[in-house]
Amino acid sequence: MVINSDMKMADLVMLDIQILALIQRLNIPLGFRDKTIREVCTEHDVNETFFIQLANACHDSDYVPKEQQLTFPPECMIRYLQSTHKDFLHYRIPSIEKQIAEIEQFTDSPRNPELLLNFFREYISEFQSHLDLEERTVFPYTLLLSQCIREKTLLPQFSTEFGEYNIDRYMHEHNDIEEKLFDLKNILIKYMPPPTDSRKYNSLIHDLFHLEKDLNDHTDLENKVLAPLVRLMEKELQRII
Repeated sequence: MVINSDMKMADLVMLDIQILALIQRLNIPLGFRDKTIREVCTEHDVNETFFIQLANACHDSDYVPKEQQLTFPPECMIRYLQSTHKDFLHYRIPSIEKQIAEIEQFTDSPRNPELLLNFFREYISEFQSHLDLEERTVFPYTLLLSQCIREKTLLPQFSTEFGEYNIDRYMHEHNDIEEKLFDLKNILIKYMPPPTDSRKYNSLIHDLFHLEKDLNDHTDLENKVLAPLVRLMEKELQRII
């Protein structure tokens, strides 16, 4: 099913609860009543075209926007990804880290939770490095590239800071940050001794699966929306200069 602007926003959330995280990161409050996606986007100053591409990419893992659909300002995408980073770092990951630290309270093997916590913190470190690369390089590159196109010139700052850099170089260096998370789930499900409180333990596993899904969506957005959008901008800059 392809999401369009005439759908009611409430129906969209009922269709796919994952969309709720997307809406939150765009600072759109609940209480949609019977308003359409177009009406909600207009009311909250969210680019409608961007929202539709974002929602479709999140809802359908096979969805790939066409070139003519990538007409929204790249700043929309960067703001959304930055908001996603904050959500991961300030809420999702600390919450899971706290749950892992509390495993000691409902297991008979105190050393196992300590090892698990160290493993997760190693993952956090790798994840932080991944986000730092985006914040330091990909986002500034995209924004400055957009400025060059708006001003129809190759800005000296762009040449100085990025030289021969392009989005495909980043995608080639793009690390797989999901593998260690898969290993952590595997340890919890296969090798940890049975907990004394299965509900809290299962809640932790559920949150890890949810985080993994969110990270996969994040990667898909970069691969299917951000990278194609930046490639189009790179071609446009080449025509300008």
